[in-house]
Amino acid sequence: MKRKLETCLLALALIPGLASAGPPTQIRDLAAATGLNERDVQMVVGAHTAYPQYLTRYDWARRRVVATLGHERYRELMARREIVLDNGIRVAIATD
Repeated sequence: MKRKLETCLLALALIPGLASAGPPTQIRDLAAATGLNERDVQMVVGAHTAYPQYLTRYDWARRRVVATLGHERYRELMARREIVLDNGIRVAIATD
């Protein structure tokens, strides 16, 4: 009985932490939806200046993401809010 109580208390202590963790970044789903590779999607939604191809590919990749998602969903995604892709998959960019 004591063991069950300890397990329940531990579970209750962990639940708020799991809920606040937020959804993971789903780069693969965004790449499939936009037709870009995962690295280009990471560059658009993340710290793009860390990528050597930034100067030559960023604008093109960003335009492709915006054209696929639309301006409103792109703004929501970049604001770290969850969006729904055309195929019904929910994606969000994880915050650090």
